[in-house]
Amino acid sequence: MTKRSRRIPAASLFLIGLRAAVGPQTEDEMSIAEVIEDDGEREPLPIRVRLASLRDYEEMCSLFDELDELHRQARPDMFRPFPPPARTREQVAQWLAQPDSTVLVAQSDEGVVGLAVLLTRAPSSFAGAAPRKVVEVDNLVVRADQRGRRIGRRLLAAAVEWSRQRRATHVEVAVHDFNRDARRFYESFGFAASVDRLILAA
Repeated sequence: MTKRSRRIPAASLFLIGLRAAVGPQTEDEMSIAEVIEDDGEREPLPIRVRLASLRDYEEMCSLFDELDELHRQARPDMFRPFPPPARTREQVAQWLAQPDSTVLVAQSDEGVVGLAVLLTRAPSSFAGAAPRKVVEVDNLVVRADQRGRRIGRRLLAAAVEWSRQRRATHVEVAVHDFNRDARRFYESFGFAASVDRLILAA
């Protein structure tokens, strides 16, 4: 991958994943996903990645809180505090009920220690766009005290497998420019840069 000569602070990097065998998002929309995880410096934690259920709701909200706080601290110009819950029960229920979206959770003896939200985009209406079925990793987060134990990598592998089972052609994720660790994490899995989204304050 070509290295860039300078950083553009107000930017988002769009990564395209491995070629894969709620309310849907369109191809022209951009969601921002971040991963809170590092490169496995500790002993891997025995986990089982499974589909979430509403019984996991409280633990999932705690993880979303961690993810939201990362965004608020790094980009207060874009993200602000809001009253709980971090995600409504109705929103989570919708993700779980729709066939084109889901939430995966990493389950350990200590409870839910990570999650990934997957959303299938609606096809582009542009006549010149090549046919694609894209699954977006909308959020991926690992509990703070369990990072570095390869939980994020196992969640991402399960996300790619879920996408392949639904005949997606690509798995994609958008990463904020400030989150270099997230970019390295996804690139180490095989994701490659596709689009740089630049921002100018008007």
